[in-house]
Amino acid sequence: MKTPFLTPYSEKSEKSFWKTGVANIDLGKAPFQSIHNLLISKDNNSISSVGSCFAQHVGKWMIENNYPFNRSKLDSRQISSFAFGNVYTPRCFLQWLTLDPAHSHRFDIFYDKNAERYIDLLRPNVYPDGFSSEEALRKARISAKNELFDTLTATNVLIFTLGLTEAWKDIDEVFYPSCPGVIAGEFNDEIFTFHQFNYNEIKSDLLLIKDIIQGINPQIKVILTVSPVPLTATASDKHILVASQYSKSVLRAVAGYLADNDEVFEYFPSFEIITVNNVNDFRFNENRRTVSNQAVEYVMSHFKSAFSDNEITQAQNNSEKNHQETVCDEERLDALNKLSHHSNDNTVSRLTLLGDSHMGKLAKALKEMEIPFIGGMVMNGSGFAQGQFSICETEYFVPLENAASRLLFAPILKNLQAHEQSSFEEKSVIISNIGLQTHQTVDRFFSWLQKQKDADIKDITLKNYVDFFHEDQSKQLSILLTMKERGHTVIVVSDPPFSRYFKESQSMAWLVYCYFDALEYICSQLNILFFNAAKAFDEEIDTPMAYASDICYPDGQHDWVHGNSMYYTWLANKLVPIVSENT
Repeated sequence: MKTPFLTPYSEKSEKSFWKTGVANIDLGKAPFQSIHNLLISKDNNSISSVGSCFAQHVGKWMIENNYPFNRSKLDSRQISSFAFGNVYTPRCFLQWLTLDPAHSHRFDIFYDKNAERYIDLLRPNVYPDGFSSEEALRKARISAKNELFDTLTATNVLIFTLGLTEAWKDIDEVFYPSCPGVIAGEFNDEIFTFHQFNYNEIKSDLLLIKDIIQGINPQIKVILTVSPVPLTATASDKHILVASQYSKSVLRAVAGYLADNDEVFEYFPSFEIITVNNVNDFRFNENRRTVSNQAVEYVMSHFKSAFSDNEITQAQNNSEKNHQETVCDEERLDALNKLSHHSNDNTVSRLTLLGDSHMGKLAKALKEMEIPFIGGMVMNGSGFAQGQFSICETEYFVPLENAASRLLFAPILKNLQAHEQSSFEEKSVIISNIGLQTHQTVDRFFSWLQKQKDADIKDITLKNYVDFFHEDQSKQLSILLTMKERGHTVIVVSDPPFSRYFKESQSMAWLVYCYFDALEYICSQLNILFFNAAKAFDEEIDTPMAYASDICYPDGQHDWVHGNSMYYTWLANKLVPIVSENT
């Protein structure tokens, strides 16, 4: 009998092949099998974490899941094992391990003359208010150093999240967690210089760290991981995308080498799990590996700029979308994918959803509750707020944001027309948030208000809002009014309340809430139902942040526009009785 020809791949397991190891994984729901070799027991283990901002997520998860995590008793502001804040480079960690707190450096303590406080530039996030004296600052450093060694002595597993290769140092070779002058202190280019760590420097620093901590605790093991969070900014001359990928690649290469060649180090692939391409990513075909023709065109449109006097093509020159629109694009792609699976559905539903990404997320909640409906997201919030549509007598309106928006509106229009053609044999209810889009419209209102000669920004009146709706949002409201006049019951839903719970949006929260109240008044005049979800939520929910979006962008901004799935489930449960009352 002839023996089958074997290759080195013949007896490899499923994890070794892209199709079975990656493409077939339902990302976010099913875990990757055999993606690491770690084995850590909850018993007889003591875990510490150090590194970039992503390390705080590690600590938070361990505490919430009852793992034996060592949390600093000195730093109450962050979830960290040590009281020196985020450590973005191995050199900064090495510096703390070798630091003599009593030794005086020339530039790492900044005296704020205005506040009459001493600021520790080695950890500006831990004590942002500073100290009353230099002596108090140094005593705090000594306490941090003592806690560091005590914690390492009691640590079995140290998780080190590598974050950056970029750093700033002074002329005495003291390295800083951030550029002096950005968070605290003052920048002086005669003192502080930019430093880009290379592969050999990173590897050498980690090996020195290993030698020191094993001298403290010979039993300690180090798990290296690379933060998937891109750089917020770069001090190099590279584009931020190129600089970020370079930084992560160097760190990943060092971590991989040490994990493969030194028994003290192991590797956990948080970087890979977060950054792997997902389904519906235009850059790849369905196998999530083959680069699509569209992606090739997109890449080469950038290469084209090397010719014709660096002419920038349209693909490069598209205006940058804000954070919220990025979230909305993901929602739209999901809606399109579902639409393709139900394109021949002729069922007439009594409930129709029409709006932006909030309606898309509400649609998911209703589907989970097995409540029938048609529609969801049609356009981004900017599409509605900026009037990217044409009013049409026979079709209410024609979405002009892109071809996808027209595809998404088609089944909605079909459902509404079916009700009208049957003379509303069954009641038709429309839930919409057209006219809201407060992350867009509040800015538009404020800009409009500044141009009004008789308006007082410090004393905004209901008339101001009514005039704004009349001048800027009349087309949007006319869509809702026409639907109501043709026999549909229209329920307008306010945006979520989370603007008041995030620091970066709190200053505009009062305008957002006033906008809700004003639109509720407008709807009452048009005999359109209005559900002030923000008001109802605030009155009912005692733990609002449990319902907030957990999305945090690379620049530190939060997604205060949306809620998480719990919020939209709560919203669905509030709206379903209202729909029942009107059908």
